[in-house]
Amino acid sequence: MKKNLVKIASIVLAGSIALTACNKKDDDPKPSGAYSNAKFIVCEGNFNANEGSIDAIINGEVKKDIFQAENNRPLGDIVQSMTIIDDQAFIVVNNSGKVEAVNAHTFKSEGTCTGLSYPRYVVNRNDNEIFVSNGNGYGSDYVYVVNKQSMQKTDSVATGAGPNTMVVSNGKLFVANSGGYISDKTISVFDVKTLKFEKTITVGDNPYDMEVDEQGNIIVLCKGLTNYNYDAEGNYLGSEIVSNTAIYTINSTSFEATATKEFDHQFASYGGNLIAYNNGTIYYVDDAVYALSNGTSTKLIEGSFYGISVDTKSGDIWVTATPYTSSHSAIQYDKNGKLIKNYSVTNQPNAVVF
Repeated sequence: MKKNLVKIASIVLAGSIALTACNKKDDDPKPSGAYSNAKFIVCEGNFNANEGSIDAIINGEVKKDIFQAENNRPLGDIVQSMTIIDDQAFIVVNNSGKVEAVNAHTFKSEGTCTGLSYPRYVVNRNDNEIFVSNGNGYGSDYVYVVNKQSMQKTDSVATGAGPNTMVVSNGKLFVANSGGYISDKTISVFDVKTLKFEKTITVGDNPYDMEVDEQGNIIVLCKGLTNYNYDAEGNYLGSEIVSNTAIYTINSTSFEATATKEFDHQFASYGGNLIAYNNGTIYYVDDAVYALSNGTSTKLIEGSFYGISVDTKSGDIWVTATPYTSSHSAIQYDKNGKLIKNYSVTNQPNAVVF
């Protein structure tokens, strides 16, 4: 009888230890590092200068070119975008034809995907893979599947000309075919799990930026089309505007596209990140920053800017500026457009990543 009691007690004790171990694992702190609470500035750098960088704002101070600082090598030529997925950050370096993977907390390199011709953006596919858009309209217009660990391409699907921003909604991958160096006016839709082609959706000319609203609908900014004319010798003869900027909304289930707002001009800003979305409001950069809600646009922030991002947790609006507008800076405003702080950053900032 004593042996049985001892055996039962041992089983209970072992179970208690195992339960304690499980609870301790669940209570383990999340991964942390020097950049765990940073806001990141994507800085393109000047073309062919190999000076693209990521800056970090930590406790109100800017730390410049953190990839170089943590890895003892330059990031590359023209940093197009950065996407944080769980504990990894994926940095698209356009003119260097690669995607760098780093630990989002330490910014130490975790691998590089090379052999890309004109990479633009990254979105998540699943726990093991990402999608990378690639192509300038003249060829290699694909979305590639890349393994997160090996950073090797494993699959691809053909798109329209110049695949640019991508979003995932309702189990579908939506790809904005911006035209690259030519033109396009379509969104390609694929099933996320199978990569099966679903539909081509026609919107305005040169769809560039996309956001997803609370209902899963896709908000698309179409820049509009300008034709540039040259003679037989290549001399510039002038240009003509074919279509103006427009914002469309796509139902992610029916794929129906409707014009949310059509403009009587093309946006004044030429940057790549011209819209952001938060809590029912579309923010966009034209000759100033505007807020579009319930069909009405309100000028929110005066000034000329290169890109816009919104911190969905705080509601703060972040815009970037270059020497073509004012200076290399990232500027923080509250949700009402009141200035909070102006940060001096590295060359050609185009977005803030949270």
